[in-house]
Amino acid sequence: MRSRLFARAQALILPGLCTAFAACGTELGEDHSVPRPVLEAPAETPVDAGDPFPTVLAQGEGTLKVLYVPSAGWADGSEAEGTLTGMTVEIVRAFADWVEASEGVTLEIVWEADEDWSRFYRRVRYARDGVLGLGNVTITEARRAELDFSPPYLNNVAVLFTHADVPELGSMDEATEALAGFTAYPFRGTLHEERVNRLREQRIPGLRVNPQDSNDAILAAVAEGPGRLAWIDGYAFWRGVEQGLPIRRHPVGDDASETFGIILPRGSTWTPVITAFFEEGDGFRNTPRYREFLETFLGLGLTELLEDARLRGEAAVPLP
Repeated sequence: MRSRLFARAQALILPGLCTAFAACGTELGEDHSVPRPVLEAPAETPVDAGDPFPTVLAQGEGTLKVLYVPSAGWADGSEAEGTLTGMTVEIVRAFADWVEASEGVTLEIVWEADEDWSRFYRRVRYARDGVLGLGNVTITEARRAELDFSPPYLNNVAVLFTHADVPELGSMDEATEALAGFTAYPFRGTLHEERVNRLREQRIPGLRVNPQDSNDAILAAVAEGPGRLAWIDGYAFWRGVEQGLPIRRHPVGDDASETFGIILPRGSTWTPVITAFFEEGDGFRNTPRYREFLETFLGLGLTELLEDARLRGEAAVPLP
């Protein structure tokens, strides 16, 4: 009997098998039987590529290229030195193990770091087939028009925070007066930068904005003294608290509507495969292995808060 993954690959190639694929319980979400358009990358953007999934099946082996933004707890260390690990790294390794076990193929993962988040995003967008991207990318409809996403691997909470000496806001209406004269330090090119821009447009005209290129830089800047603010991912704020940084969360500014996904070039033949991995059985996020990754790389306290919020479907997470 042909495996489900083999049937999926056939559905990628032969439109007539799409009905059989849907009968397996998962919809493609788009027609992967049509070859994806080859986008012309900007001159300064490298063109990355691995092997399409049908090629891996046909040859019994192949390469999957994984671009990642280095980040403690998510993708940290060096593959060459045997130290590369983190939550998203281990999820991809679990995915590769699953493909190999399901299909009897051999996958070589080529890891490549890119410190610049915006460049990383462009590289995946303009990549050829056989490329995955790990950068804690928030799933949005606008980005879905440019990229494919895996199912969410984490529910995120965007936290508004300042130095600990700034009194807690009772409502966002107070921000106009309480945060006047502040400087904002958003993560460049992310939704956090968009939040800061909206705050400036709607509540604090003249708000100074100083974009940063890492969570560590943002935490250090805001912790330096009053008069500074930022939105940051909940896990990064939690780490700052654990490190003893003098920072304060303002719960009225929380945004718990985000989810993170692994990104792929639009129309990638790997998209339905990684979707099947996440959705098999009760779902990968409901497995002991996923829980182990959370606790190992995010810590037990943050794991319980994030997972409790996900399972209860709450609109906010009570970070400290």
